[in-house]
Amino acid sequence: MDKIYSVRWFGPFETLEDIRHFENEHKSMSFQLYILNGYKPYAKLYDSYYCGQTQRSVYKRLTDPHHHINEFRDVSAIWIGSISNVEPSAGDINVAEKILTAQLRSIYGEKHMLNKINTSFPKYNAYIVNIWHNPKEMRLQRYQRGTIPSDLPDVIGHEYEKLLDAHLLFSASKIKWDNVE
Repeated sequence: MDKIYSVRWFGPFETLEDIRHFENEHKSMSFQLYILNGYKPYAKLYDSYYCGQTQRSVYKRLTDPHHHINEFRDVSAIWIGSISNVEPSAGDINVAEKILTAQLRSIYGEKHMLNKINTSFPKYNAYIVNIWHNPKEMRLQRYQRGTIPSDLPDVIGHEYEKLLDAHLLFSASKIKWDNVE
């Protein structure tokens, strides 16, 4: 069984109020995933990252008193994602978060990630297609260097090798969009 998740990302948002306002304007959509980056207290040289999931609104999840967002002294960007090609179950959301977190960890390194417990993978193949939009819902054509959309590949695949009981992660940097009209 293979699963494919198309994630429509919106951002970057700078404040929780921006996210609350965006979610209120887009009540027909549900947002299950989010990625934050910013600086931890006393960090001067590098960003930290956190990838999370929610079955409520992202705004409500990020305002929880014990959420990892409180570990940042300064949040640089928040991206919120909607799995748009299927009605995702809790298991689907969990798998998507695991794959995204593993890819972010391979890009930025363990010391830059606040996620520490998200390490097990499914025993099936799963793929994520990331499609990036600004808050006005326009698809991003170019990604500014050093941002999450420029660093996180547009296609991420997780392959499970049953005979070896091994998990492989692969990616393709950017999708090339062609007009078919």
